[in-house]
Amino acid sequence: MRRTAASFLLAGLLLGCRSETPEAQVRAAFEACRTAVEAGDAAAATAPLDPAFRGPDGLDRASSRVFLQATFRQQRVGVTVLRNAVTERKGELLQEVDLVLTGKSGALLPEDASHRTFLLRWRKVSDTWRLVELRAADGG
Repeated sequence: MRRTAASFLLAGLLLGCRSETPEAQVRAAFEACRTAVEAGDAAAATAPLDPAFRGPDGLDRASSRVFLQATFRQQRVGVTVLRNAVTERKGELLQEVDLVLTGKSGALLPEDASHRTFLLRWRKVSDTWRLVELRAADGG
């Protein structure tokens, strides 16, 4: 009886200590970025970007940070996630998110930027998932 109880306890501890799934890790990294954007923290928002990151309009890691800093000087940004789907493909994780972006007053940002779908490509580097690409679903 003691061995059975000890086995169940050990199995429970091992299950509790197992690392998060890759999908959960990417979702957590994305949520940290979303929180940083809403806090106006460009450094934290760009922290998970890979050194080889490529974004819309040719943005790289450094120019993404500068872009966010300029945006945050003008206004606070709110981010509402409508959909967050993560799938695995060839050792990478692909994330598709539908977002509603709002300004400090709660009003929608200009129509072309208010509701957007983005595709994100994540790659594992050492033990950390890094964002290597961000693009608008319409190809922009």
